[in-house]
Amino acid sequence: MMIEKRPALLLNHFLKVKHTTMNQMMVATQLTKRQISYDLEKVNQWLKEKELPPIQYKGIHTIEVPELVLEYFRNQQSNLKERDFILTEEERLSVIYLYLFIRTEPISSIHLIQLLQVSKNTVISDVKRANEINRPFLVEICYTRQKGYHLKGTEFDKRVLVMYCLSKLIHVPYFERLINHLLPEKNGHTLYERLQGTLNQMEKHNNLHFVEERLHQFAYFLIFYYYRLQELKFAKFHLDEMTLLKKDPMWSVASQLSKQFPFDDEESELCYITIQLLGLSLGRSSTQGNGQDLLFKLCEQLVFDFESKACIVFEKKDDVVQTLYQHLRPAYFRMKYRIPIDNPLLSQIKSEHKELYTIVKEMLHPIGLLLGITIPEEEIGFITIHFGALLEKPKQALPKKKKAIVVCPSGISSSLMVKHQLESLFSEISVEKTLSLQEFKENRCDCYDLVFSTVKLDTKLPCFYVKPIMTPIEKNNLVTEVYQYLFGIQYHDISLKELIQTISKFAHIYDENGLKQALSQLTFHKKVEVIRGRQPVLQDLLQDETIQVIKELSDWEEAVKVVANPLLMKGIIEPSYITAMIENIKTLGAYVVIGPEVAIPHARPDTGVNQVGMSFLKLHQPVNFLNDEKYPVRLLFCIAAVDNTTHLKALSQLTKLLSDKNNIELLKKVDSMEEIVGLFKQYSEVG
Repeated sequence: MMIEKRPALLLNHFLKVKHTTMNQMMVATQLTKRQISYDLEKVNQWLKEKELPPIQYKGIHTIEVPELVLEYFRNQQSNLKERDFILTEEERLSVIYLYLFIRTEPISSIHLIQLLQVSKNTVISDVKRANEINRPFLVEICYTRQKGYHLKGTEFDKRVLVMYCLSKLIHVPYFERLINHLLPEKNGHTLYERLQGTLNQMEKHNNLHFVEERLHQFAYFLIFYYYRLQELKFAKFHLDEMTLLKKDPMWSVASQLSKQFPFDDEESELCYITIQLLGLSLGRSSTQGNGQDLLFKLCEQLVFDFESKACIVFEKKDDVVQTLYQHLRPAYFRMKYRIPIDNPLLSQIKSEHKELYTIVKEMLHPIGLLLGITIPEEEIGFITIHFGALLEKPKQALPKKKKAIVVCPSGISSSLMVKHQLESLFSEISVEKTLSLQEFKENRCDCYDLVFSTVKLDTKLPCFYVKPIMTPIEKNNLVTEVYQYLFGIQYHDISLKELIQTISKFAHIYDENGLKQALSQLTFHKKVEVIRGRQPVLQDLLQDETIQVIKELSDWEEAVKVVANPLLMKGIIEPSYITAMIENIKTLGAYVVIGPEVAIPHARPDTGVNQVGMSFLKLHQPVNFLNDEKYPVRLLFCIAAVDNTTHLKALSQLTKLLSDKNNIELLKKVDSMEEIVGLFKQYSEVG
């Protein structure tokens, strides 16, 4: 019996959540009730052949996984002998490449037919498509009668593509069995356990901190690396680069790891292992050495720039710099040496945090130019949720809270995001710690009341499955599940279909899709808006009464007072806010000058902001901020923020507007209020 990918993913989801409802499954999987029922039948048929009880779902409200099924999967995690999966087309492309990477003999079409269990025509088609996808990696699958199917490209490029393929496959439910199926000796689990154990020992012995989820993938990469080195396939490095890497403390750690592989102190391979470990290890304050580390200084600058661009002020700035450094240091080596990273949250980050993503992307662009690296969207996404987590403000603490821990192997950014989301959702729960999976296994956690985890856990504690970024529906489902456990409160969810049918009996629906979308978020949106308030767009804030065009002013202090005056007249700010802005500039420097002749003066919300606001002043003659000719300014945007998030939508739209030099020139050129307002209106519709 083989279980296909979609039923396998459904079963995997059930094993994580343990009990759910059909409506919740429809939301989580984006499948119809009929599709889920069809897949459940396949799952139950597979369970029957394993002599396990079926998952009951007909005629009941809550769907639960039988304990015998849960026990079976706990016991069978190390049993990788049976191939009970069918590969999708996309998975086949990665499998072909990984198979060829560790080949030790000429590979023919027959080998690939047996490997993939498909026809010869499908193999030919898959190889062609794989080459199209692999082209950016500068690696090609070639065929000759003498060599059979083989890989063409540099050794370094070939390894980059191996990591990319592994990052794509690692999330499928049958990943471990698939790797075992690929290896000549079918010893994947044994090699993985040995390499994982070695990496864990090195981590402790050298006082390092690896990102656990990427460590898992790296251990599997090392299996393929091991086979490759047996064929004496070595990477090449420039002498200058090797000299530089030899000076890094990670070189000695790489030397320890190299003893697991068949090469005798091959320096190019020690370089290779060093950069891999640097891309895996979190940055630590002890490694930045008296503040001389360029990356640490860049993190300080990034936090400073973020405060300027997002118009907020962090209360514990040193802590923010340190956590960013922990994230950015391995990210730098990943980007520099093209170590692929998969960000399964990317599309959700762009959707849920699009304003913040815009600001972070703009902020990182000059950093990429300075370091001579391309910053991929995946990395921008991780840094976005890193800052997003820091901006979240949890509710005020209440006495006698339940104590909880978060288990997340995905790194600091994701752990922070989970922690802050939970604190904003549950005033009754205090998140005491965030742990990696390894830390959870090594520490006694019975002093806590419940655990939230992004991965499956074998624990006696009440465990709730969460995601680093949750949709309103997922948050609502989690609240329901947790409250049911804590207080015995049980909710019966109503499907959107039932709700729409009820409404249509008494009213005519003009836009059914729009109504569905609004209703799907209604329950949680009410809660969010109490906390955050509505996020206004640019044209809501920059209107005729908050826009001024003036020929000239005496100095920069008067310019700050004049740009803020419309907000003062409307009661949006107090006089103390204007004083605070001027004092900030005198104390911190011209940090508000964000581009040629553009400044965004602002101060902390607690210095006199009553509600969110923005105003614009255009000068025909520039004023020099701090009376310094290096900082001439003609365009001033005054921003009054009530918290860290309400103003971000309008600010991200302003960021997009100002990122186009043509718009800046246009604002300098035109005096017509209609044209100025029209430009702000245009950018209010882009985000």
